[in-house]
Amino acid sequence: MIRITKVAVALAIGVWGLIGLVSNLAALSSVYATVEKVTSMAAVPEGMGPPWATTNALVVGTGVLVIVLGKLAGLICGVGGIRMLAKTRASSGEFIAAKRWAIVGAGLAFALTFFGFNVMAEGVFFAFFGPEGGAGPLAFRFAAGFALAALFIAQPETDPS
Repeated sequence: MIRITKVAVALAIGVWGLIGLVSNLAALSSVYATVEKVTSMAAVPEGMGPPWATTNALVVGTGVLVIVLGKLAGLICGVGGIRMLAKTRASSGEFIAAKRWAIVGAGLAFALTFFGFNVMAEGVFFAFFGPEGGAGPLAFRFAAGFALAALFIAQPETDPS
């Protein structure tokens, strides 16, 4: 049962990655515009923000890349979930080997989501300034979920089923 639960968690992150990647690529100009709005610090009242507000294409493009890479990390976790599913009845060593990609994918999804949203967008560019809060709380929940998933999947199984 524990193995199946770990597979379900990894596959859920994979589905998030697939849906997010497809929607990001389908609306890449919107993603770019959103990142540009964040890096320009448009929501921060004049004189209250730091001096590094920018619309530089390299900075904005890097932000878009981090967003897309986060979704690819979710797909990596999903691939790990598929590998784990194929090894649910295998030996402990084979299952441990199969879950490596799920751990890597969930860990990368955490790192990219936390870094992109919580550190860069929110911390550096004050992205969620104002009463509406923006995507900050959602991004934190995603990052926390990915971290917990990576830790859960990485734990040794005590139940071979």
